Amino acid sequence: MENKSLPDGFSGFSWLLAGFCLPILFWPLSLLLSPTIFDNPELDHFNRTFISFSMWLYPFVLAIMARILFKLNQRHPNLAKKALIASAVIFWCVVGYVVIVGFN
Repeated sequence: MENKSLPDGFSGFSWLLAGFCLPILFWPLSLLLSPTIFDNPELDHFNRTFISFSMWLYPFVLAIMARILFKLNQRHPNLAKKALIASAVIFWCVVGYVVIVGFN
């Protein structure tokens, strides 16, 4: 007997989800840059704390979001696609903020 519930390969959503999680590979680099950003005297306390904290926590947030979106895709694929797009836009906006404020 064959189990027909097993997938044959990656779906398009799975590839997009993998691409969404790809920035996790840069976590060691962000750990190296985090103390430098925190010691920047030109940033106020909120920006230093937010940028440093986000550089430490973003892999965990991406992994949790990927798991939630994967489970959501099994039940509501259209909602999962919209949520993935929204999550990616929010993530890249935060990255843009960190780059513009933290490295200038």
